[in-house]
Amino acid sequence: MKATPALSLVAGEGTTAVDTHVSTDPAVGAYAISRLAAVLEDAWTAIRAQHPDIDHAVVIIGPGTGTGRPAEHGHYGSLRWRHRHSDAEFAEVLVAGEGLSRTAAEVFGTLLHEAAHALADAREVKDTSRQGRWHNKHFAALATELGLAVEPDDKTGFRTRITDLTVGRYQSTIAALDSAVTLFRHPIKAKPTKKRDNSNNPIPLECACPRKIKVAPTIAEAGLIRCEVCGHAFMPDGKSDPTMTPDSTGAAHDGMPTFPWGTVPDGLATLRQLAAVGLRPGGQPIAARLTWRHGRRFANLYRLDLAMPKRQATPAQLDALARANAARAAKRGDR
Repeated sequence: MKATPALSLVAGEGTTAVDTHVSTDPAVGAYAISRLAAVLEDAWTAIRAQHPDIDHAVVIIGPGTGTGRPAEHGHYGSLRWRHRHSDAEFAEVLVAGEGLSRTAAEVFGTLLHEAAHALADAREVKDTSRQGRWHNKHFAALATELGLAVEPDDKTGFRTRITDLTVGRYQSTIAALDSAVTLFRHPIKAKPTKKRDNSNNPIPLECACPRKIKVAPTIAEAGLIRCEVCGHAFMPDGKSDPTMTPDSTGAAHDGMPTFPWGTVPDGLATLRQLAAVGLRPGGQPIAARLTWRHGRRFANLYRLDLAMPKRQATPAQLDALARANAARAAKRGDR
């Protein structure tokens, strides 16, 4: 069986159908589609009779799936068609063949939905965003004016349905549509998209300033990025710089408790700090380690409670040191 082309009609008084050269052989269903297109044209005219602000439009029957866009029952496009001889321009109203499997009232509801877009177009009202996928409050008001019930929708903003009152108002039009709808198009299943194994979306990192940067995952995994202002590494949200984090148990440093600069607890001191107060380690083992410059420099820490008083030099020792220093100075002077 040969495929039957879609039929396009200009809906509205004073216009003529576009010649599509469709066969009228009932065996291939072309006559059914031709008749349905004419009824859809009449339905659009009936809507315009109730709402004169809505302009003429080219009503077409086409696919609602397999187009690369989300499945749809219809769409409206402003000024998509131009007359060959008068240069008059017309909007486009598409009724998806897949949606013809619904009731005639629901199909007519699709026409009313697109008529709401046409009304917004005529009144120069912005009723959608996101390439027409998101319907805003202005669309909801226009759809209500045309006799549709509107309900909030997370994906489209607002969805519509035809009310019983509107069905009664267009009873004869819907009845004609019901007798004309005898075919519907099979939906085309979208091809599954291959999920990417990796992502190039940048990762936000933050230092202690706080300043923020975004880098690719591979860059973040290659190593720490330091802030020249605060000295801390740029880290993901909620994580601290490992080189600036106290490790009191030594779990990350081979059992040696390690403290970055400024985080050493009370009771520990370096050799210089002990000497400054007249103390020495006194043979005690290293208790912990102090790191700075992002772990590249370190000093040993000792417990203050185990430290011993620093030995005092005797007069003889001080005299020997003085003579040794004098001899060294004299030797440098001979050079």
